[in-house]
Amino acid sequence: MEITKGSKVFITGAGSGIGRSTALVMADLGCRLFLTDLNGKGLEETAAMVRKSGGEVCLTRVLDVADYAAIKSFADEIHKSYGPLEILMNIAGIALFALVEDMTHEHWKKVINIDLWGPIHAIECFLPEMIRAKKGHLVNVASLAGLIGLPWHSAYSASKAGLVRLSEVLRVDLKQHHIGVTVVCPGAVETPLKNTVEILGLDMSREDVQEIKKRFSRHAISPEKVAGQIIRAIQKNKFLVITPRDVHFLYICKHHFRPIFNYVINYLSNLMNSGRYPERPKT
Repeated sequence: MEITKGSKVFITGAGSGIGRSTALVMADLGCRLFLTDLNGKGLEETAAMVRKSGGEVCLTRVLDVADYAAIKSFADEIHKSYGPLEILMNIAGIALFALVEDMTHEHWKKVINIDLWGPIHAIECFLPEMIRAKKGHLVNVASLAGLIGLPWHSAYSASKAGLVRLSEVLRVDLKQHHIGVTVVCPGAVETPLKNTVEILGLDMSREDVQEIKKRFSRHAISPEKVAGQIIRAIQKNKFLVITPRDVHFLYICKHHFRPIFNYVINYLSNLMNSGRYPERPKT
């Protein structure tokens, strides 16, 4: 779809990372922004950056996307004063590295509530009005883990895979209403999530564990680059965005070069497991 001046854009996770970068790009295009984040300080900083650049922030709200009532209340306020959105962007999310034996029920619940139920809440609350308006675009930011079952990512992969499948269905269901759908599946991105991600069962002071973090950073791309890819995907009505290139390569290997894919996945598993169970031999 064409992103025009005055387009109304709702962004979750706007307080930092991909959400903030996307908000700034949307503001440069003349969009009117509705921003949310659980981090009030980060959200305030993003809004100030947008306004300083000459962009328009209509409303901000500090809320947890896992809280349906909070999303519904904000949606009702937006619809009453501004009407339906043109673009809905589900970007907020959390990550968890853990083996099943180290996770509690609360770990499962927290990840799935934010990474899957969060987008569902926004879809429930905003899409009906977009459908009535017969126009718009939905963006769901999932992950490489939504396309490939990554080691130590059981809860995260489950929620992101659900979001990818949901996006696939909506891509077809919403076409009749002239609403496009994009699902974004990045690998490593240089965002604050990299430093706040919860990792269970690893001694973070170990040298080999620190090496794992360094390898992640070497492959990470900037949130600005991801934001640019999201904008182009909306404009071209592109469904799947995979970034960076090495992530795309692994996705292709899963479907066409299975031995290579299996080797990489087992390598990653051994790398992580060596920090959790250093006494065990590699498999």
